[in-house]
Amino acid sequence: MQGLLQEWPAAGQPGERSGAAGAGDHSNLLSQRERSVLQLLAEGFSNQEIGSYLFISVNTVKTHTKKINSKLGVKRRTQAVMRAKSLGLLV
Repeated sequence: MQGLLQEWPAAGQPGERSGAAGAGDHSNLLSQRERSVLQLLAEGFSNQEIGSYLFISVNTVKTHTKKINSKLGVKRRTQAVMRAKSLGLLV
């Protein structure tokens, strides 16, 4: 899992594009932390596991998840993962 996060491109740098193929205008849709949370969601980790791995509280994980869902226009974490894959935000 650590290798996956290390491979994740740095987001938020002006003029930089995500390394995700086909991401297009969606490459800067999520913050780097939101991308990290989303990647772990995609791997099936619980909020508590994500919080422990990223050294953040469960409430912070929930906040990031709500923001991800809002930005992707979905209601559930499984929908967020599918939407992110369709936008090229996840491989």
